Amino acid sequence: MDTKATTDLELICTPIQHEVGLLRDFLKAEFSAPDPLIHEILEHVAQFRGKQLRPAMLFLATRLRGGECTADAIKIGAVIELIHTATLVHDDVLDSALLRRNVETVHRRWGERASVLIGDFIYSRAFQLSTEVDGMASVLSATTNVICEGELLQLQHRFDAEMSEERYYEIIRKKTAALYGIACELGGVLGGISPSECAALREFGLDLGMAFQIVDDCLDYTGTESKTGKSLGTDLRQNKMTLPLIYLRDCLSERDASCLVQQLNRPLTPEGESHILEMVNAHGVVTACLDRAEEFVQSARSRLKGLDVTGPAASAAREALELVGDYIIRRQC
Repeated sequence: MDTKATTDLELICTPIQHEVGLLRDFLKAEFSAPDPLIHEILEHVAQFRGKQLRPAMLFLATRLRGGECTADAIKIGAVIELIHTATLVHDDVLDSALLRRNVETVHRRWGERASVLIGDFIYSRAFQLSTEVDGMASVLSATTNVICEGELLQLQHRFDAEMSEERYYEIIRKKTAALYGIACELGGVLGGISPSECAALREFGLDLGMAFQIVDDCLDYTGTESKTGKSLGTDLRQNKMTLPLIYLRDCLSERDASCLVQQLNRPLTPEGESHILEMVNAHGVVTACLDRAEEFVQSARSRLKGLDVTGPAASAAREALELVGDYIIRRQC
């Protein structure tokens, strides 16, 4: 990870070190089971947990009134992390990915059936936990439905090289940004802030989630597996129209764009993949994509300006939330 990104992440977590520790202990118990096979797979999946950015944002949002983080907040932070982890397990199957956090993906070691089922197992545990906090189960289950809808939309548009930029944003808003948005909104709810401010926090999280996915899609072209810890190049290999390809298509001449569309509307050969990667690099579209991600970060920051924040603890929480955008732009994994 970039040194500046590492520093950003440390500063983000500084006001919530106690909560992060409680979350770690809580999740350790969740990634355990009496059955030997389930326990073995869960212990393996536990290695996929990384920065836990979404629950961190929830914990920071609960502190925007200066209050202490409650046991309910820890539980809902864990639910959000479990939902995220389940999506990773299923995504790896869809993408035929071999690595996640520098370890084998579940389907590579135990097969696709076990991978799908352990993802479902984690989802079901998340929903069970959500019922233990009043008012949380319905909104979290609805969010998970939206995430699945986004994944299905992306699947629907494989081999659709003429997909619009607007449809791309719809897909990533659903499959990625929705969980960021609900994490921030529920943090506000659990912290006792007003409905209008909770709505602003939701939009803040959505904007940052959009930026996060755009950067992630760029890393699939420019990252290195040793840094990202996961299989790269899967978007192009799976004929997914992410923003780098959309920007490439739209900056080419009509003739060259037509040739690109024809290539992307069918499975690519290794030579075809290599040629498209060369074009992505030659036309500087990744830089343009990162500029777009930065626009989402700036939009997110504007959402925080109207929040009524008083006291050192609340101010520290808002400053940490503002740093999330810097971390997202700088990250390399």
